[in-house]
Amino acid sequence: MEVKTIYDKLLAYQAILTEKFKYLEKKEELPKILSSKIEVLNRLKKSYLSKYNQFKKLEESIFAHQKMMGELNIHQKKLEERTKVVKGQRKYEAVFKEIDGTKQKEDEYRFQLLQDQRVIDDLKHALEKDEMSIKQQEDEINKEQERINAELSKIKGELDSLLKKEENLVAEVDENLKYKFEKIVKNKDGVGIVSISKGHCNGCYLLLPPEFINQIRKSEDVLFCPNCSRILYFNENVDDIFPVDYENEEESDDDYFDSKDD
Repeated sequence: MEVKTIYDKLLAYQAILTEKFKYLEKKEELPKILSSKIEVLNRLKKSYLSKYNQFKKLEESIFAHQKMMGELNIHQKKLEERTKVVKGQRKYEAVFKEIDGTKQKEDEYRFQLLQDQRVIDDLKHALEKDEMSIKQQEDEINKEQERINAELSKIKGELDSLLKKEENLVAEVDENLKYKFEKIVKNKDGVGIVSISKGHCNGCYLLLPPEFINQIRKSEDVLFCPNCSRILYFNENVDDIFPVDYENEEESDDDYFDSKDD
């Protein structure tokens, strides 16, 4: 294949690659939007679980205190029955002292129950609120997932279409050259092949030696800019081939590029 034909194909291929990389980037970014929403949902669920565990512990505590109060109440009634049959002032006073202790213990349990009930009511309200937030977030995620799936399906269609164009366009281009060119286009903001203008590379504006420009003009081989690595081609429409005054036209290309490295 003639080098000029390769240039034409690469110029067209460059436009395809630019579109292709744009869709691939979008394809990669779309799941990230969903992952941030899932992260919020996971935090909500974690907070909900912590409150729920606290709620269950308080429920168990309230049940235990209610049970103890019931047992104390039964014991208190038994003590009151004993006062009717107990003989002796000291024994009578001892029974009443035990009744007072039972009542005091019952009051302590009742106070703790009131405290726990306030907390459990607040937790119940917080859990209901969290359940609504979780449901809302799950609905948003489902809608976002549907939107992303539709976008991904559309992107797949576009990529498949570009792939067909790519296969038809560069089927005969050397695989190594294609691989290099794709990397250059990706790393150089979508520009992998540029013309020479006024003795300079139009990609990085490096001043090129005349002999090197002549090699490009002959189109015998695909040549790359020694500075930015872009493929260079000669534009025959430019009238002033060498408008730049070179101080030493006898200088070889090797010497020229060596001096650039220094």
